[in-house]
Amino acid sequence: RRSSDLHGSCRNYINDGGNFGAGFDKSYSGKNLYFGIREHAMGSIMNGFAFHGLFKVSGSTFLVFVDYFRPTIRVASLSELNRVSYVLTHDSIGVGEDGPTHQPVETVSGLRVIPNLDVYRPGDAEETVAAMVSSVTRKDGPTALIFSRQNMAQNNDMDFMERRAGALKGGYVAKKETADLDLIVMAAGSELQHAIAVAADMPGARVVSMPCLDVFDRQSDEYKEEVLPSSCTKRIAMEAGVSGLWYKYASKVVGVDKFGMSAPGDIVMKEYGMTAENLKAEIESMA
Repeated sequence: RRSSDLHGSCRNYINDGGNFGAGFDKSYSGKNLYFGIREHAMGSIMNGFAFHGLFKVSGSTFLVFVDYFRPTIRVASLSELNRVSYVLTHDSIGVGEDGPTHQPVETVSGLRVIPNLDVYRPGDAEETVAAMVSSVTRKDGPTALIFSRQNMAQNNDMDFMERRAGALKGGYVAKKETADLDLIVMAAGSELQHAIAVAADMPGARVVSMPCLDVFDRQSDEYKEEVLPSSCTKRIAMEAGVSGLWYKYASKVVGVDKFGMSAPGDIVMKEYGMTAENLKAEIESMA
């Protein structure tokens, strides 16, 4: 494992694994590499490890810095390097006080459009387990794991193994309707909690968690129809990022299509409509 100067924040470190290199506390048996602020070098060296084929490798930094090594991710995807994964944290305007320079809005979608790159943005701890499992068991390409900085509510009303199994399929029903289905609410990552909270008072609402659009798209037509029945056309999606890709599945999207601002994360989220209250208002405005 390795991080670009940020393992203290990204937590991408093998405890008791030792540090790779010479001098200080390092040895050539170490499993952790320090790159400093060298994202492109990190991505290139990771590809070298993967091409060699002996080790699985993961590299980490704040999500907003991924563009510094995007060409190496493209090469990994093109070369089907399944031994590579990326741990990208601080994933949205929820970063807060660091301001718009450090708040990704276009970045997740920018990764999703790279062919053969699975991009997971899990919405709770169990989805995170599934995302990690997928990243180390995938056979034909790399995986980007997108993690939030802020705390998130857990969907504990649903069995943990069902959440893991659903996340491994890229999308699943996180809350089933208790009356005739008349609305589908989709979300990923930290916005899943808002979708579940709003749907709790809507008997005809189904919540679909979509941690990985790429993996969901690879499921059978039967499964996709089961999760997103074509008979229900009233659909809304919510994610703290640019909205464009979600229109493939939803008729309305609550997203963030402009740069962020410098303020505490919860205030920024509220100002940009990433709350259960705003989601409810957007649903009520739908015909």
